[in-house]
Amino acid sequence: MKNLSSLAVITLLSVAFSANVAAKSDSERPPKPDFSTIDADGDGVISFEEFSAKKPPHGDAQTIFDEIDSDGNGEITEQELSDHKPPRRER
Repeated sequence: MKNLSSLAVITLLSVAFSANVAAKSDSERPPKPDFSTIDADGDGVISFEEFSAKKPPHGDAQTIFDEIDSDGNGEITEQELSDHKPPRRER
């Protein structure tokens, strides 16, 4: 009976620890912004002025804009924003 209780406690602690780790990893990454909230004038593209109005949480706005603007035309389309994968931060 004692072994069963110990096993139950270990299982419960393992589940709690796993849930805590999952919650932390989800909360560390900021949510990806919605295209329509950045495209202030609603013209279907995001200019640097629109992009820089919403300060990025990490890094230089121009550098991030240039990374997302994959064709280099000075505007971010909805496809470019959705295709962009931000670099993983080191721990």
